[in-house]
Amino acid sequence: MDDLSLTHTITSYECSADHLMKPEFFLHLCQEMAEEHAELNNLGFDWAVENHKIWVETRGNYEFFRRPAWKETITLRTNTGQASALQARRFVEMTDKDGNVLARADLLWVLIDITTRRPFPLKRANVPLEGLECPPITQELACPAWSEEPLCTCSHTAARRDIDFNGHINNSAYLVWALDSMPVGQVPEGQPACIHLAFRKECMLGTEVQIQHYRTENFTHHVINSAEGIRAEVDILWS
Repeated sequence: MDDLSLTHTITSYECSADHLMKPEFFLHLCQEMAEEHAELNNLGFDWAVENHKIWVETRGNYEFFRRPAWKETITLRTNTGQASALQARRFVEMTDKDGNVLARADLLWVLIDITTRRPFPLKRANVPLEGLECPPITQELACPAWSEEPLCTCSHTAARRDIDFNGHINNSAYLVWALDSMPVGQVPEGQPACIHLAFRKECMLGTEVQIQHYRTENFTHHVINSAEGIRAEVDILWS
């Protein structure tokens, strides 16, 4: 599939107090790029719903080199290929007006059958990705060993603002929960340079979770847990 490139101007609501884009808004932009590209190839949301399927991200690796500033215009580029019989791999790259890479992402997606809630083989769904190369563009985050006991645990109930139009928790919400609930004194200096998210089990409106925080030097590890098991894990390298 051909690359898709789009431009975007950073808005005030995408920025934090330093006038630079918040990390979670790169996740939002990645999701929008995925839908735009899928729609161009007749594999978007409408196609999935008509076939009783839904696209779900299962893993994301994100690298940040420079956060763009308010009113800065950036370019996003994306493409996709097949990672396995069940997984599609997508890359997204964000560059500035001079072509410098600001951030990039490797994302793994699966098609979920909305009846069985289980992954559906891409070939059986006639998704034309077989043989298309989409090599990783990020490095796996090499995390240290974590202590058996967390630094602290915070409780949260999934709210309406956390829900996307698929009816479950938006991917970026897990990162926001991890960042916002970590005690100020335990947050490493700097900003997230690398983020790894692993989505284990879907989370719905009203789901009660416990966010367990771990830290080793400039690495943090966040486990979003519930009575039914782990929902997601977030690893962050701060720099």
